[in-house]
This record gives sequence, C-alpha cells and structure tokens, in this order.
Amino acid sequence: MVEALQMFLFLFKSKYRRKCSWFSPFLCSVIIVLLFCNGVLSKCSELNCLNGVCKNDTCVCEEGWQGPECQHCGGKIKLTDPMGIITDGVGNYSVSTQCSWLISPPWLGPNAPSIRVRLESFATECGWDHLYVYDGDSVRAERLLAVFSGVMDSDGSTWTRQVVAHSGSVLMHFFSDDAYAMEGFNVTYAAYSCPSDEFHTNCSNHGECDEGICRCEPNWIGVACDKPLCPDDCNAQYGAGSCTSEGCVCTPSRSGENCGREVSVAGWKWAWHEAREGVDSLRPKNVPPATAGHVLLNYDDDLLRVGGECFGEAEFVYRYKSADHEWIAMESRGEVPAPRFAHAAIVFGHELIVYGGVVAADDPERGGGLAGVEGGGGAVSNEVWRGRLAGERLVWRNATPASCAPHTRCGGLHLSGHSAVLVYIGPAKKPVMLSFFGHSPHYGYLHLVQEYYIEEGVWSVAQTKGWPARAGFGHTAAYDDASNRVYIHAGLVSESEATQAPSDALYEYNVDSRVWRPLPRAPTPRYLHAAIFVSPGMMLVFGGNAHNDSAAAAPLATPAANKCYSGDAYLYDVRCARWLTTSSPLTAPRAASAVALLPKARTSTAIFIAGFDGRLRSDALLFETGSKCSTHKDETSCLNSAKRAAIACVWRIKEQMCESLAQVSWQDTFNADKFKSCSADPVFDGRRCAAAGYCEACVAAGCAWCGACLASARLCLRRPTQMALSVEECGGSETSAVCGRYHSCAACHAHLHRHPHGNDDSRACYWDYDSVKCRPANTTVDLRGVSGVSSVGLSSVGGPGAGACSAACSTYKTCANCTAEECIWCASAARCVDKNAYGASFPLGGCRAWSTSGCAGGGASAAVAGCSAHASCAACRAEPACGWCDDGAGGGRGACLPGGERRPHHPHVCPHRRWHFTRCPACQCNGHAVCDASARCVQPCGARAIGAHCEQCAPQHWGSPLNGGVCQPCECNAQAVACAADTGRCFCSTKGLAGDRCDKCDNTNHYHPDLYNKGCYYDLAVDYQFTFNLSKKEDRHLSAINFRNAPVKPDVDADFSITCSAHARMNLTVRTRTHPERTLFSDLNCTNFRYKFAKSEHAFGVEDNVTLTTFFVYVYDFRPPLWIQISFSQYPKLNLQQFFITFSSCFLLLLLVAAALWKIKQKYDLYRRRQRLFVEMEQMASRPFSQVSIELERSGSSVNGSVGGPPAPVALEPCAGGRAAVLSLVVRLPTGGTGRAPPLGGLALASALVTLGHHPPPRTHKRRAR
Repeated sequence: MVEALQMFLFLFKSKYRRKCSWFSPFLCSVIIVLLFCNGVLSKCSELNCLNGVCKNDTCVCEEGWQGPECQHCGGKIKLTDPMGIITDGVGNYSVSTQCSWLISPPWLGPNAPSIRVRLESFATECGWDHLYVYDGDSVRAERLLAVFSGVMDSDGSTWTRQVVAHSGSVLMHFFSDDAYAMEGFNVTYAAYSCPSDEFHTNCSNHGECDEGICRCEPNWIGVACDKPLCPDDCNAQYGAGSCTSEGCVCTPSRSGENCGREVSVAGWKWAWHEAREGVDSLRPKNVPPATAGHVLLNYDDDLLRVGGECFGEAEFVYRYKSADHEWIAMESRGEVPAPRFAHAAIVFGHELIVYGGVVAADDPERGGGLAGVEGGGGAVSNEVWRGRLAGERLVWRNATPASCAPHTRCGGLHLSGHSAVLVYIGPAKKPVMLSFFGHSPHYGYLHLVQEYYIEEGVWSVAQTKGWPARAGFGHTAAYDDASNRVYIHAGLVSESEATQAPSDALYEYNVDSRVWRPLPRAPTPRYLHAAIFVSPGMMLVFGGNAHNDSAAAAPLATPAANKCYSGDAYLYDVRCARWLTTSSPLTAPRAASAVALLPKARTSTAIFIAGFDGRLRSDALLFETGSKCSTHKDETSCLNSAKRAAIACVWRIKEQMCESLAQVSWQDTFNADKFKSCSADPVFDGRRCAAAGYCEACVAAGCAWCGACLASARLCLRRPTQMALSVEECGGSETSAVCGRYHSCAACHAHLHRHPHGNDDSRACYWDYDSVKCRPANTTVDLRGVSGVSSVGLSSVGGPGAGACSAACSTYKTCANCTAEECIWCASAARCVDKNAYGASFPLGGCRAWSTSGCAGGGASAAVAGCSAHASCAACRAEPACGWCDDGAGGGRGACLPGGERRPHHPHVCPHRRWHFTRCPACQCNGHAVCDASARCVQPCGARAIGAHCEQCAPQHWGSPLNGGVCQPCECNAQAVACAADTGRCFCSTKGLAGDRCDKCDNTNHYHPDLYNKGCYYDLAVDYQFTFNLSKKEDRHLSAINFRNAPVKPDVDADFSITCSAHARMNLTVRTRTHPERTLFSDLNCTNFRYKFAKSEHAFGVEDNVTLTTFFVYVYDFRPPLWIQISFSQYPKLNLQQFFITFSSCFLLLLLVAAALWKIKQKYDLYRRRQRLFVEMEQMASRPFSQVSIELERSGSSVNGSVGGPPAPVALEPCAGGRAAVLSLVVRLPTGGTGRAPPLGGLALASALVTLGHHPPPRTHKRRAR
C-alpha cells in the first residue's frame, strides 16, 4: 500500500501540482485516512485472530491454521475427539492451500470404531480443488472412499454426501490450486456412528446403528434409512401398484419406482441400487467393484464390463449374465493387459478388442501410492489387445500393429478419452474399428479418425472431409442403424495452449464417404457423459461433467449449470435434427458412466452402469422407451412419439398409419408425398455459414460456396460458375483448413502431404510461434520451425518428427524440468502434463497436488520426486503421503519418507519411536544447533545458518541449511549484498549489471560499459525524456543506477533535468577529450534538479568519431520502489526571421501545387466526359437496325376493317438472361378533333419493359341462360 501511495504522489507532483492546487488539501486528507486504516488493520487483536493468539501485533496461529488472521486451514493435524467439525476456514478458502486432518478417535472396545464423515455444505472449484477421504491413516489406506469436488446441494444424494470408514482412522486432505477460490466446506465427523439425514442422529431415526451399518426398520431402506420402501404408497389409490417387501410391484400399464409412470411414456427406473441403498435382494449376485471410465458392451444376451478406474484391485473384464441376473469375473489367460481406464473397446464376433487408455504405472512407489490407476502415475497407452471369448475365459494377445496399411497415414497413437465404433466399410463390408479423437500426451487434443482394419490387423488414418469436427477427450460416439451414420457429441476440447473447455457440439460422420457434417448444438456442454441410440434415429445422452471451471459457470442462471456432475438427460431426433428434453433420474448425477442396450428387455431399454460423482458407483439405471409406433392412430400422436416415447415414428400419408423409422428406408423418409417424419421441418442455422472458412466446411453445413460461404445459392451473384454445393465440387482438401485444426506444435508438424505414388512426404503445416497457431507451409510467411527437424514425433505416425518443437510436457520426469516449460507438474502422481490437459489427464481427481512454478525443496531437491523432495519436517508434515523420520541426534535432522500415522510404508527403514506423522520433534535446528530446556535452538547457529530454527542462510550467503545443508558465501565482485538462496545468483545492487556474478553489462536493455570507468551506464539520447520504473519485483535489491550523455550539437546549450519519486542521492561528473573525469555536483538530493550547461563553458559535439564532452550521472543510496525521470536536451532558440521566410515559402509552394492539381483535375474530367460520350455512341451503334412498314388505318378503322385488339410491336429486344425484353410500339397521338396531330402525321415511338414467358389467355365469362 505504501508503494502505491508513493507512485501516486510522484505522478501527482509531476503532472498536477500546478493545475489543481485546490485539490491538495483533499488529497492529503485521503492519504492520512488510508495510512491510518492501514496501520489499524495491520495490528492484530484477540478478536481478529480467529484461530490463534495475538503476540507482538502478529497472530500466532494454532496448529492446523494459517493466514494473517489464522482464518485458513493449513498443515496436517490429528483429531482425537469422538466427534467434531472440520472446515476450511471463514469465508472463501485460500488459493494454493493444502490441509490434512487425521481423525483417530479413541477405541471403546476391541473393535475399531466406525467413523462417519458427512458433508454439511460443500462448494469448491469443479475438477480442480478436491477433498480426499481415505479409510485409514495414510494415502495407502485400505481404500480411497471419495474425491469430492464442485458444488453439492443439501437435496443431493445421501449416499454420496457421507461415507463411513471402518478401519478406525480417516485421513482427509484438501488441495486448492492458485486460480480460483469458492465458499469451501463444512464437514462433520462422529465415531461409532452410521449414515443419517441429520448430523446429530443415526440412521435418520428409522433404524439401529451396528458398527457403521444401519439396520433399518420395516418400510424404510437406504444406507441412512431415509427412503421409504414404497414411495407414494406405489400410487395404490390410483390402482397403479401395490407395496411388497421388495418395494412397489406395478400393474402392467405402470412403471417406475412409485408406479407413477405410464409404460407408454419413456422414463427412468433403477435396475439396482448401491449395497444397502435399496432392496439388496434385487441386486445381482457378485456385483463387481465400483468403477468409472469403463466400457460396457453387448455380447450375445449378456453384457461385458471392460476395465475402469476402481481405486483398488479388480478384474479387467466382468460379464453380466442377464438370464441369471449375475455377474462373473472373466478368467484371463495368455498375456494379460494391464488395468486401464478411459480406453475404447468393441466386440467383433467372439472377440473383444481393446485400444489405448490410461494404464497403471509399473513403479508401485510412484506418486506416493495414491489409490487407483490415475493417481498412481498412470501412462497413456497405444496398445491394441484382442481377447477371444470362450465361455467364462478370455484368451488375450497383444495385437498392437507394428506397421501401417499400404499408401495410408499411420494410426495407433497413444490416446485416452477416445471412442470406438464397429462399422463395415465399402462394397465388401470390411469390418473396421473406427477410433475417434481423444487426447494424446504428445499431440494434445486430436481431431483424427483412426481406422483399425480388424482382419488385416493394421492401422490407418482416415482422410476426412467436410466440417472441421473436434470433440477431444471424453466425448461419445454412437452408431445409428437407420441413417448409417456415426454421431459424435460433446467432449473436452482445447480452447488455447493453456485452457480447455467442455463442448456442446454434435457432428455426423458418414462412414463410407468420410465426410463430417455439423448438427444442432446441445442445450448444455459436457464431457465424460454416455450416449446410445435407444431406438433407430433416437439418441439418448445422460450425465457427464457439466463444466470444469467454476469461475466460468458461476454466472450461469440455472442451478444445474453450477453442479460439477450432471444428472440431466436429453434426446436427439436424428431425422428431425432437434434436441428434446426428457425426464431425468433424481439423485443420480454421474460422470464417466457406461451404457449399453439391456438384453431381453420388454421394450428397447438402455442400462447405465456405475460412474463417478465424487464416489465411485456400482449401481445401474434403466431408461425404458414407451409404446410402439403402431399404437398411434393419428398424425399428431405419431409425430410426438419421439418426445413422449423416445421412439422416432413416421406417418404414411396415403395409408394414414404410423410406422417406426426402422421400417422405412432412410431416403424414403424425405419423400414428402408419401411420408411425414417431423411435426416441423428442421430449422437451417445460417450462423454455421458465417463460421465456415473454406469450401468443404461450407457445403457440409448445407451452405453454398461462392468464394465465400453463403446461406443460399441464390446469393451467389458474382461468380455463379464457380459455385460449389457438394464436397465433391470443392475439389481437394484445403491445407489451410486442415492445419487450423491442430492446436499444438507437435501435431502441426506431424501433418504431412502424402503423395499417392512413392514415399515422398512433404510437410504440410508449420507452427507459428508469434500467433501460436498452425499454418500451411506453402504460405509466404517465414517458415520458422520447419527447418532443423528433430525427431520428437511419434514413430507410429510415420515420416519426420515434430520439427523444431519443444519436447512434449509428458517427456519431463522432474518438477524442475517440467515447470521450467509451459507445463503442469503433478507431484502426487509424478507426471508432467500440458496446461490445457489437466482435465484430460486427471478426470477423476487423481492429482493430489500440482504446480506450475516452484518445486518442493527447491534447488537440487526439485529433481527428486515424492517425499524425499521435502528437506524439513514442516514441509514433510504438510504432505499427506509423508512422515518424518528423525535421526535421533536431537538436532532436527532426519528424512521424509512415505507412510502413515502408525508407521512408514517400509518399517525397517525407520524405528517407530523416531517416526512422526502429524507432529514434528520438539527440537528443530536442522542439525546446526542444539536445543535448550524450552526446545529453542541455542544461538548462534553453526554452518553460517540463522533463524529461530537455523533454517536460513546468513546474509551474503546462499544454499539450504535445511536438514544439515551447507551455506556458501556469495561471490558477486563487490557489486551485490545478497544472492539467490538456492542458486547463488547475485542480486546486483546497480541497475544494468548482469550475470550470475554481476560481471557483465545488460546489453539487451541498453546498458554498456565505459572505456575508462567501471560499471555499466545507460546511454541517454539527446532531446528525449526517459522514465525508469524501479518498482518491479526483480528491482528490490537495487540501490544505484548510472547514466551518461554526450551532447552532439556544438552551438546549443545543454539542459539537464532529473526527478526522483523518493529519497535518492546524485553525483554529476564530466569528462572531456583532453581531461579526465571531474565532479560537478556531489551528494545532491535528486528529488527535483535542473541545470543548464552553457556551450561557452563546454565543448559539445563530435570530432574524429570521438565525443568532446560526456556527462555521467550517478544515482545512489535509494530503496525501491523508485521512479526516475531524466533528460538531456539541446533545443535551439527560435529565429523569427528564418521562421517567417520558411513559412511564407512553404505556403506559396502549397498554393502552386494546389493550382496545378486543380488544372489536372479539370483536364481529367473533360477527358472522362468525352470517353463516356464515345461509349454511349458505340452502344447505340451496336444495337440492331431494321426496317418496318406501317399501314395506318383510316379514321378509326384498320385496313382489314377490324377495330381494337392488342397492338403489334415493331421491335422486341431481349435483355441478358432472356427473362425480360424492351418492347417498342408505334402509337398515334390524340388529334383533338383536328384530323391529324403534327408533326409527322401524329405518330410517336413508345417503349416498355416487359417479361417474357407464357401467359394464359384471359378467361371469357358466359352468361347463363335464364
């Protein structure tokens, strides 16, 4: 605040002191009030130290709190009370925060107490700030119970909001990044308790608590006994159903949890609940562990669940036998694939094919052992695994292709978050697995379509056309049998090199022609959702992550938009190109779920299994379609079936009957004479035309290309012969459009021009670092980055590598290397990812802490991952995965090791008596001193260390004294009083000095050495005023700055002026060609100094390339912030005689030029008039000439005796286009009764513009006889 006031005063004094003298008293009053408030608020008291005590005007915080008023949580503490409240603090939580709580209540018996943790209120930044809850005393606990993020309402799922730990301990850890803060959370915990709808009760007062499990009373169910067995009494009063011991049993015409929905209407119901959340007898046998990011596939009459994140051990494939209502774990034989999630899979015949995904790391120590594949530092794979299904066994083989299909671009990239669809391409119906988009750690968010030819076992990249579709990570791909198209919806896409955002786009992909077409956007963006065609032409979309940026979503008006996980469902009618809202299941929001069609269902039914909403789920939801099309007897109900029953129907106009879209060919539905398919025709969105930048995209959007994209072909008037209305008419693909799709340098440089014959590939695109965009390589722009090719591209893509791109973030293995680039370092997973790839790299919150600058330990420790990067007990204790092993010498030295409250993960490394998890040893002197009886370090510390805990190096020393480290003297050539504590780089005290030892001049910023003097000087140009702002962070060590100036005008006096915003001293010296440097002014206050150097006293100018006089200005003895205005000027005196002579000459010259230009204009205008006359004469001469004979009738009667009738034209001249013509007639002027009107017998020639074409003869009306 004081620095801001100094800057304001400096500017006010220099600009406004003469203009606003009346304002000075008011300004002084404001400054006094601000200084008073700053002084009062900076002092603490017992009232504003919320979780601490006030000592020496400073809040000393209690354990587990931090901040100037102890208002934010921090560190790691142990809670031993049987119940309590955990909060992040008052108001919004702080950014860049890590807080840990170990709940370890006393045991009241031989068994460990069950501990209930309940969210009373919760609001954090979705996808970025997380609260982790572990069942146990470490991150390698028995299991990870929950990863909470986003906003949770009080009316949300009770099952999601509270968890129960049975190990006797709970470890909670909260992490917030440095970007955005929200309200935070209030959490209650209680030992020997069960879930409940209120924090002060157990089992919602509808059951008994038995070791953390509720035993509900009759007619109550749920983990908290808070749900009635039969909601709304099954609507028995309306005859909808009856209540039994297994819930509602509905009549044949009703469905739903409370029998409140007619079966003719599409809707939701539960297939089964979580354990103890519903009627357990309805759950299938052997339900597999909860999961997310898996794949669900139909196989015969069963379902296959493939992979997924389980936060623990699980089988790779489970099979749901629908006939037996039972899950079985498939036995894997052969070379078994590693566990993975965010992969893609299909079933081809009796073979399961799995591609890509995030696989578990080989190193169990990586990431401190955080549960799951994602948190354990998983890597993205490009493997293709094929498993032969034989009963309850799977025989696996690694079928990753080592080569590509001939004359094609290679595929098989390392991907996650992609999708796969089985299609049959070409006349031969060749089976192909299409893999769409995804995220690559090397290439970023991809727009490619990869084709895996199943019979040949090779990859190829499809040469797509049309709209530049992009869906990135976590989209959905669904194949529609009716239209024979694949529909890609939403996904997480790249907005820039540093940001990503969910999409709401929908695209159609033609499998045979490989053409993309844009479709109407969805009502809301999302990713990690699920989509399936529940009936031909009707796609159902459910769940997903609605956003991953709470700052952007906060202004949205709808409450659902503020939630992290969506429970909304939408239908898309393919034939009518419209989105329809449908009912959504209550208390069932989730992301990373999977969907398939339920085998042997009464109607077409989609089943959604598992997912993630802060907790991994294992339940299942059903979406049932309504009545068939044949039940509709009128056109209105038939065409409304899509919205009501989720079944697309068409109305046969002639037969007056309703049929399913599957019963009619896709092309016939567009025949308006036979069928009516939509209640309203699809609306054309002309905005897509404005967004299309090239021909293929334009015509794919239904627009017309005419040099620009137009909404209609009728608007193409300038070049109608070059108009294109189809992709084939556009010719080849446009490189500028293709290159524009790539958002990373590596992907840009990997795109090649492929020649059909031979192996010559040329680079098609290059990366422009100035605009941060990918551009076509055949432009005239400087092709930076095309030369100097280095092999950092993927070998599976073929051709050269990524050019002169920097290495991908995923290649960096240490925090120091990662944060030195534009990357994010996840310390808990020991992974480096792109700044715009955090959501795609850790979709389930697998990164417990990340940073873009600064590493734990600093210096050499930054190259070490894990707990060993922490060199002090305080830093080690703040990390939830680590504990401190004291060396036993009593000086505070030790080692930071992975472990929990009871012991390190390797007990033989550290004895139990020297293990510290939530508290540090009393004596903390870093091995440089011993402690007295009060556990205070005896001063002075050894090894050049200072501080209460010997934690800092003494002034003019560098290094880290932590844990026995060494401090070394700074070597700065007497040009600095301090250096960087971690590297020893000197903080030069004179502006302009550079180098690690202050032994160079900063030539980049125009500081240069002097031939005779030491130091570096800024060369001041004459007649310019310079302002130097020495208030930046890097200027805080400065105390001096040097200037020099050599006046160049020998016959003009030199004026010197300097103004300083704060206290500073100044010396001014001069050196001539013949005399050494001498002092003119010494030890002056440079607040405001002016002086004139007369030309009679000093020899100015340059002789033989040597300046005659040089002035040196030395400003010193100041402390930043400081602003300096300095100038040397040589303005000559004004010669009035010369001024008027020059002015008059210029004015006369200007008049002469104006007169000459006027004459030229007159000549040119006369020339233009003559030219126009010649053109008109030529046009008249070019008109056709002919003769026509006219016979005049006699006094009202024609020659042939007829009177009246249509006149006959004497000439008809068609216009261009042939649709209009100029018609000429000979008419007689009125005579007025005098016989004949003069002149020329009263004749005149008349012309009119008429249309050409066939006109029906006028109707003749006949009178009816009476």
